[in-house]
Amino acid sequence: MKKFFMKLTAIAVMPMLLAACTKDEVNPTPTNGGKEGEIELILKNESVADGTRAFGSGTTESWEKSISSAVLIVYNTSGTQILRRVLTAAEVNGSTTTPIKFVLPGVSADASCDFYVVINRNIADNITTKAKLLEELESDIASYNGTYANVTTKAMRSGGFAMTGTVTAKIVSGTTAVTVTVKRVVAKVEIQTSMTDSFRTKYGNGCVEVKKITLSRGAEKSYLIDQTASKYATVSSSFTSAQDAYCDKTGASKTNAYKYNNLFYINEKAAAATGSRIKVVLDAIYDADGNLSTTADQVPLSYETELTGTTDGKMLRNGSYKLNVNLDGLTGKDMTLSIAIANWEALSTQNVNVGK
Repeated sequence: MKKFFMKLTAIAVMPMLLAACTKDEVNPTPTNGGKEGEIELILKNESVADGTRAFGSGTTESWEKSISSAVLIVYNTSGTQILRRVLTAAEVNGSTTTPIKFVLPGVSADASCDFYVVINRNIADNITTKAKLLEELESDIASYNGTYANVTTKAMRSGGFAMTGTVTAKIVSGTTAVTVTVKRVVAKVEIQTSMTDSFRTKYGNGCVEVKKITLSRGAEKSYLIDQTASKYATVSSSFTSAQDAYCDKTGASKTNAYKYNNLFYINEKAAAATGSRIKVVLDAIYDADGNLSTTADQVPLSYETELTGTTDGKMLRNGSYKLNVNLDGLTGKDMTLSIAIANWEALSTQNVNVGK
């Protein structure tokens, strides 16, 4: 999971001015050396890229956590914006050693405020209430996806991965510490396909070459701000993304066949009944003699299954899912599934045996 810790230090005003956190409050008589409402902000990323590129391990890559822009928005209890602070690249990059200091206006002790952090995503100036921010939808899921070579080396979406976090904090007399956990809006799906020993026993030298994998029935949009505790965005499940399979020949031999890798990013999705979950289709060919350079003995195949996600097809934002597809035969049936949620949140691995 990607976490940023934001230390926000707010100096409250005199007790006799205790009130709700409102936009128009003024403290005419500072009693704390002129530092009333001062905020000290630290952005800290606990998840450090370890350099390992092991496929399916749930590794959080450097481009999956890089920050190109950040904005802090604070609302009072009525949902009115009282502060919007756009952070510069220099502030973000240096914030772990040099705290960002600014003033939160009109803050009184015992006031509760909602703090929102949005990373790598613009928020229009006319969005001045919490209600409007909560209505914001993310509709650019296609921009996260591309060829395997691209998605495993860089962020395809311009500006990087959108991330958000929120917390409600009560201002105390003195210093108020606020911690915000920021999560990526999208989920990550890694798919690895290989033939089983059972397949080789049945078909001898014959092999399956995976050509392309397609995900379909994905959510077209999601809320920018996580609201899954109460609802999901009401959108169509028509997002589709196809990717040519990458052949991983590491350790391959007659007894250890090639593995084929794919990587997709998708929107969160609520639990769904079988037949309505995200579908995975494998387009492949069967080669009877195991020599892929000769094509006369090749037959096209197609396998399909559904993603179980965490449970019942639910896909979480910032979730990382590994789907292991184990090819048992040529029929495209009798698939066994096993999912594990990987290192963005927790690894969820799905094993699939196909064919008989």
